[in-house]
Amino acid sequence: RVPLETINSIIDLIDDRSDILSLALTCKSFAKHLIPSILDYREIRAPFELSQIWRHLANNPTLARRVREI
Repeated sequence: RVPLETINSIIDLIDDRSDILSLALTCKSFAKHLIPSILDYREIRAPFELSQIWRHLANNPTLARRVREI
């Protein structure tokens, strides 16, 4: 029974998608919370000059927290 905030803090420290999957497979509680996160994992490739994307992410933290690689 790990609080969701704690799980999210742990996920934020993990950069590699396969490591998140490994953590998800350690117990049912992690699987319940992490599998959706793995499916929502995002990698963004865009020029830094395209400020519209970065502004959108800055204004939508829920989207931004799924981004693992820029």
